[in-house]
Amino acid sequence: MKAFKISGLAALTCLSLAVGQSAQAEMLNLGTASGGQSIKLDTNSIQRNGRGMSWGAAFTYYLGGEQIKTGAHCGLGTWAVDGQTYKPQSQATRNMISVVCSARHIDENKEDTGYMLVFAPPSNVRSSPGGSIKCTLKNMQVVPVYVEPRGDWYSTSACGDGWIHKSQVRAFR
Repeated sequence: MKAFKISGLAALTCLSLAVGQSAQAEMLNLGTASGGQSIKLDTNSIQRNGRGMSWGAAFTYYLGGEQIKTGAHCGLGTWAVDGQTYKPQSQATRNMISVVCSARHIDENKEDTGYMLVFAPPSNVRSSPGGSIKCTLKNMQVVPVYVEPRGDWYSTSACGDGWIHKSQVRAFR
C-alpha cells in the first residue's frame, strides 16, 4: 500500500510538471512595432490545426509589457483585437503573422518531420545542398523539415521541396 501511495504521488508530480511545462510561455522576440514597442510572441499559445484548412489561428503576443490575446486571419494577413482589425506596419508584425500562420499547420503526429524557425531572413531554399536557389524566404516563418539532415542541410517542403542550411534555422516548439 505504501508503494502505491509513493508511485501515485510520483505520477501526480510528473503530471503536474508536464502540465506546468506545457503552460509555460515560449517567448520569441520579433523586433520593434511601428510605435516603438517590442513585440514578443508566445509560441506555445499558437492554435495548431495540423492539416486543417482553417484560415485562422488564435495566439497571444506582448506589445511592450501588455499581453494581448488575439486571432489571425491568415488568408488576409491580419489580426483582430477587441473588434479592431490590424495589418502589419513593421517587419516585427509581418514576422508575427508569418510565424503564427505557418505554425498553425504543425502536425505533431507526422512521422519523420520536425519544425524549424527561419529566424534571420532572408533565407534561401535551394534545389539541392549548396545548389541553385529555388526561392527566398523573406519573413520569419516555421518550415517543416525531414528530421535527419544531410550534412549541414535540411530537406524541407518549403518552396515545393528544397534544402535549407542549418545556419538559417533553429528548432521550433
